[in-house]
Amino acid sequence: MTLKELKKAFKENPLPVQLLSQEGDIYLCQVDRMRLLRNNDGSPAIFHSISEAKETLGDQIAHHLQLVYSETYDEMIHPESETKPSK
Repeated sequence: MTLKELKKAFKENPLPVQLLSQEGDIYLCQVDRMRLLRNNDGSPAIFHSISEAKETLGDQIAHHLQLVYSETYDEMIHPESETKPSK
């Protein structure tokens, strides 16, 4: 989903929009808990600060934006393979 598509969809029906904090100063925008916001060339839209993301998304979407921090500790200490029962 591109920014233009997100803004159009959000006007019709506000979707859940999350700003996913990655390592360092990398933020990705996730829409409807499934799709990443993408640039026109199909690459993921990468933001380098929360304020950059809010400015790009616009006031209407930024007001509903949910910030999600990565849980690096859990990824290192409790890898997915160890928490899932083996089959």
